[in-house]
Amino acid sequence: MIISQIYAQSSLKDLLSLLVLVFGVLSKADVIMANPICANEGGECQTISVSELFHRAGEISHQIHALSTEAYNEFNQHFIQGQHLNFSIINNCHTSSIVTPQNKEDALRTPHERLLSLVIAILRSWQDPLQYVISEFSATHGNTSSILSKSMKIVKQMKQLAKGLNKISEQVVQHSGAIEQTVPWEQPLVEDGDSLISQLYNLLHCFRRDTNKIDTYLKLLKCRFTQR
Repeated sequence: MIISQIYAQSSLKDLLSLLVLVFGVLSKADVIMANPICANEGGECQTISVSELFHRAGEISHQIHALSTEAYNEFNQHFIQGQHLNFSIINNCHTSSIVTPQNKEDALRTPHERLLSLVIAILRSWQDPLQYVISEFSATHGNTSSILSKSMKIVKQMKQLAKGLNKISEQVVQHSGAIEQTVPWEQPLVEDGDSLISQLYNLLHCFRRDTNKIDTYLKLLKCRFTQR
């Protein structure tokens, strides 16, 4: 009887040890999937998974890309159609130095840390150029410009996206120094109205291209972390 009790206790102890080991491994594997995000320092904490954070970031990036496309199309309709201007600089985007995947297959092979680093770098590299666009449209069209309104909405949403990406980066990036360096931008010299239109067109063209990259990479990252 005593031997049976000892055997039962030993088996129970081994089972509990095994459960602790299993849950410990699972917790370690899923630690980036459910870290607590607090609404405020002293308030209640809400557990938000990384996949949910990517979902929210994807929604914002989609809105940014939609607005950037609308702004580009509107600018093209009002200022470009029927004009004979030199747009040889339209492919000279200041973010071209950021090496990104060449196609979908290349992006699928890119590690998630690298994709997240690219998204953050591209996003940060557009802070100054967008402020330039806003200042120029504000000076020439005041608050009546639809492009100005869209640009201001984009800047606001970019700040929200950057905040969310910082939260994700804290949980996903395994080592410091992994974030790609921000590309500096210098305000161009504008000689006349045509050169200003060319510069603004170039910026809106490049920004639409880059917001598409951001949106694409975040969708890919969302799929990766949702499947985990």
